[in-house]
Formats: sequence, structure tokens, C-alpha cells
Amino acid sequence: MLSDLDLRHHYETNENIINEFYLPTLSKANRYRRVIGHFFTESLIVAAKGLVNLISNNGEMLMITTPRLTDQDINRIKENPHLKGSIISARLAKDLKQIDDPFAKARLNTIARLVENDQLKIKIVVPKDISYGGIQYELFGIVEDQNANKISFTSQVNDRAGEYYRNYETIEVFCSWNAYEEIRVKSKEEYFTHLWTGQTAAYDIMELPVEVKDKLLSYRIEDQDLMEPEVDLAPHKSCISNFPIIPSYIQIREYQQEAIKNWFRNSCQGLLEMATGTGKTITALSAAAKLWEVTNRLGVIIVCPYTHLVDQWVEDIKLFNMSPIFAYQSRNLWEEILFNEISAFRAGITNHFCLITTNATFSSNSMQNLLTNLGTDVLFIADEAHHLGARKNRESLLQSIPYRLALSATPNRWHDDEGTKELINYFGGSIVFQYGLDKAIGNFLTEYYYYPHIVYLDEDESDYYFEITKKIAKLFYLTESVDENESLQSLLIERSRILSRARNKLSVLKELMSQKRDSHFNIVYCGDSQVDGEKQIDAVVNLLGNELDMNVHTFTSREDKEERKQLLQRFENGDLQALVAIKCLDEGVDVPATQTAYILSSSTNPREFIQRRGRVLRKHKNKKYSYIHDFIVIPRRLEELEAVDSSVFNIERNMIKRELIRFSEFADLAINGPLAHEKLNEIKHSYHLLDI
Repeated sequence: MLSDLDLRHHYETNENIINEFYLPTLSKANRYRRVIGHFFTESLIVAAKGLVNLISNNGEMLMITTPRLTDQDINRIKENPHLKGSIISARLAKDLKQIDDPFAKARLNTIARLVENDQLKIKIVVPKDISYGGIQYELFGIVEDQNANKISFTSQVNDRAGEYYRNYETIEVFCSWNAYEEIRVKSKEEYFTHLWTGQTAAYDIMELPVEVKDKLLSYRIEDQDLMEPEVDLAPHKSCISNFPIIPSYIQIREYQQEAIKNWFRNSCQGLLEMATGTGKTITALSAAAKLWEVTNRLGVIIVCPYTHLVDQWVEDIKLFNMSPIFAYQSRNLWEEILFNEISAFRAGITNHFCLITTNATFSSNSMQNLLTNLGTDVLFIADEAHHLGARKNRESLLQSIPYRLALSATPNRWHDDEGTKELINYFGGSIVFQYGLDKAIGNFLTEYYYYPHIVYLDEDESDYYFEITKKIAKLFYLTESVDENESLQSLLIERSRILSRARNKLSVLKELMSQKRDSHFNIVYCGDSQVDGEKQIDAVVNLLGNELDMNVHTFTSREDKEERKQLLQRFENGDLQALVAIKCLDEGVDVPATQTAYILSSSTNPREFIQRRGRVLRKHKNKKYSYIHDFIVIPRRLEELEAVDSSVFNIERNMIKRELIRFSEFADLAINGPLAHEKLNEIKHSYHLLDI
């Protein structure tokens, strides 16, 4: 009976929630009622925890979920209410995808077996206010045994894509045989019944469509025994058994092996300069596994500049047999756990721990205090390591850590030679391996076509540009240090903004996109400036979305983490034709489906344009080539240059030179490189820059 179990009131992932809660309770159950969030593959994988025991008991599961409707779905339902059922059915089926991961397949096989045995019944709740796409109900479960003992639990779980393996979950438990908790259990029962029978004012109820049921059955794996993968597939959960191992199904490429060897030759310190998309993460984790083979004792600390990079790393870390401690939210969630892990490691009780965190959390006093004096046998891995070159971040780098590995496609910090030098010195004094885009394109990145577009300033923009340039020319020859003259720096920034917000960029973009209204998988990179009082990014969305009637959305800091995840999924599925971004797609966000990029932002920062090109060139099953449209702004018509004062000409020439370096680099590696260069030659000739 459930009442025989020694249950606690609170469980969380780090306490082995499968073995301590789900498996014991469901081994006693004959009925399991569960309310989950949106209906999609990953949420089912999370909901399937421990269900192998329910099957063996011949128990029944009732599940309530809701469709993950897109804006396009909602608009179609509003326009055609009679198609509501079919649109929802199509969405439910579309959100069930095939997954190759053995862990996920084992869980989905369990779901399919329950459906096949008629042990699982699913009902879909649909908001009556269809315009609201969120979840308005609580996520919870009720487990019942044959003697009518019941436990209810509320669940807070991260069921995002890729997080089904040891996803972070916390649950609060209430037992019906405890008098003071019985009312809570009854309350959850009543609410479940109201949802199940359609007695709520906010929702309509749908039976699971036949085509969706058939798709669930497709997850059935013949001749495979039922298993709980977190017990049967994952490594044993004792601290000693978790250590870095290269999975047998991952083949380390020849250049990755060379990178690891070079790092070992430099006393396990060094920086790997590898192009976006060439497997920096796998290389670093493989290096950790090789180091473990030598030391048989290793703490691994991984830092990333952004939380979305942490999430992406976690998926690969787990493949390498490590169970990382996540430390980038409230320190109450990780500080005590990390303290215990480090204490056990220092005392020799355990031989391994793995921590992943953000640069900001790593630099915090609480984290620094925990990591100080860790001693030997610790590896520090820095992703997008150029960020650590900033003064504040450099001060947090721990000298006591002996093994150090930095990863970056662009290690040289722009206009910060000191930061670059100190960063490289910390990571062993050298870049031990380089693998650039020239080697990766055609092998691990797609080949691409490059189209530069010349944009001229309008008359009022040109007048303002000339006015600023004359002021710059006067100050330029009156100052000894350009960098230290604040007035000159302000003028240079303002002039740069004139080029960045040039309104004719929108005209050229409209001309290009008018011919491609039905195209998909487009990314538009904008500047953060304003065009006639409107932010450039908003002007682009208005142009594409309203004037050209395309389905587009911004991808910026205005969208939260969950919304960005949904936007990327919609983009991948083709529901969104274009994403319009400023900087949020520069580092770490994988959008391999991207086929065409339009670069409106005039950045001369090598890190930005190298990262952007790498994002676009990632391989995808549905694309053969990538296409890059780049916008170069010229302050005046070329025929007007003969009348320009020499001092103004030289200033403009230096500005154009910086721009042309980027354009020439893009053209050099493009399939149509000679044609792209030919378009730039007129500018080079007019500004005496044929050597670029």
C-alpha cells in the first residue's frame, strides 16, 4: 500500500527523484491521474517517469494536457471557427516528433505500450478564449492504490526540448491517510474531475484524435523490454560512477584529436580557436575525458556567458557520463549542493564533480568563496572565452586551477589588446589550435553565396553626415589621442549611427524581399538605432509583416527564454518565415535551418560578423547552400568624390576601409566570390583601396 512507503513532503531532481518517489509510488498504484502542460514530445517524456511499474500493475493512467497553438493556428481558428478541431488535431500531431536518443525512446516506448494496452487515456483541454496560448491550470498528479490510499503532488518541472534527461523538477507531496493533508488531496481530486469532465468555465474538452493516438503508437519498439531509462540506461548515480567518458557512438574528428593533443602538449592549458559549428563543445568534453584517463580524479568547471549556452552544454555534458550541478539561478538552488560536492571532492571521498555556470555567477562572491583553493585535479573550461577578457571577469579567474581550456571562434577582443593578452596568458600563453571557416566550409559548414548591396545616404542624411565629418576633421588634427578625446569619440559614434540607420537599407530590403514573399528560413540582422524615430528592428518587422504580409517575429531581449524557445521551434517548423534580431542570435543560439541572412547592421567588429556568418552556415538536412545579403553604406555618390576636401576624403577612406575588410573577407570564401569582389571593385578604385 502507498501508506507503507516512507515518503517525504519535498523531492527534487538532485535527490534521485525517480528511485525515491516515482518508482516506489507507482509500484503500489492501480490508478494514476496526471495533469501536464503543453502536449509535445518532451512533455510526454517527462510525464513518463516511473510508468514501467504502473504497466506491470496493470494500472490505469488518465492524462490531461493542452495543445501548443501557434499565432498562426490561433488566427486560422478565429477566421474559420468550424476548422478548430482539425487545426488542433494537426498541431497535436505535428508536435509529436521522432527522437533518436535512447533515453527518450525508452520513455516513449512506455507511453506507446500504455496506449496499446488501453491503460492510458488522454484528454485535451482547449481554452475557450483561444487567443490565450499559455497554461492557466496547475500541474499536478494523483497516485491511488487498490485500497483507495492516495497521494497528490504538485510539480514544477522544466520540460523544455532536450531537458528530458534528469530535467530539473521539484514536487510537493500530500498523503490522504494524514488527516491534516487529506483535504489537499481531495481538492486536487475534485479539480482533476472538473477538468476531465469539462465542468470548468475556461476550457472545452477534446478526446485524443485518432491520428494522434496512432502517432503515439508509432513510438512502440518491438522486442524491447520496458525499462526506466534513468535507472537502466543512465550510469549509476553514486558520485564515484559519474566521470567523463567519450560515448562510443561519438567519433572524434581528426582535427579535434589534433586540438586535444596540442592542448596536452601545452601542459593541458591553451585556447582553441575554432569556427562556429566545428564542434568546440565535443572537443572540450573529449579533452576532459582524456584527462580523466590520466588523472582518475577530476573536477570540471564550465563557464558560459549566457544561460541559453549553459542549457545547450548540459545536453552534451550528460552524454559524456557527467551529472552537472546547474548554478545560474538563485543560489538557494545550488549553493548547498555545490558545497557538499566540493567538500567530498577535497576530502577524497569522491573523485569527480561537474559544475556549469554563467560568467556572472562564476564571478560572484559566493561562487568564488566556494571555488577558492580547490587545489589540483580541476579543469576549467571557458566557452566563448573572449568574454572573460573584460577587466571584471579577468579578476575572477582562479590561479589555483591547474588545467585550463578556452574556446572561441573569435579570441581577439575588439579594441582591447590588453584584455586579449591577459586572457591568452591565463590559458597557457598561446592559441594551441586553430580551425577557421576556410577549412570548415564545405566540410562541416555549408558553402554559401554572398551578395553585397551598396546603399547611399538620402540627401538629409548625407548633409548631416558631412556636417559631422567636418567637425571630426577639425578635431582629428587638434588631438594627440583619438581614444581619449570624448568629444571626438561622441562624433565618431554619431556618424556611425548615421550609417547604421540609413533609411535606404529598408528600401533595398523591400526590393529584395518583394520577390521572396513566400520564402522561409530568413534571418534579418538589424542595428539598435532608430529610423525616423522608429527603431530599425520595428521598421523591418512592419515592412515584412504588414507591407509584404510575411509571418515574421523579433528575436531580442524583449522575448523571454520560453518565448525564444517557441520562436526557434516555429522557425524550424516553417511557421515563421523570418526572425528579426539585433544581437541575440550572435552567440550560442543554434538556428541551423537558416538559409538566408540579411545583414543590415553595419558592424566592423570582427567577432560580430564572424559569429553571424557561422550561425548561417550551420548544416541542415533541408539546405544545400546558404545565402548572405550584406548592406554597405556609402556616404556619397562615388562621382562626387573628386570635389571632396582631402582631409574629409582620408577620414571617409578609413571608414570605408574598415567596412570593406568585412565585405572582402565574406567574398573571399563565397562560391560566387569573384562576382562579389567585382561589385566592390568600383568602391575600392574610387577610394584607392584596391589592395584590400
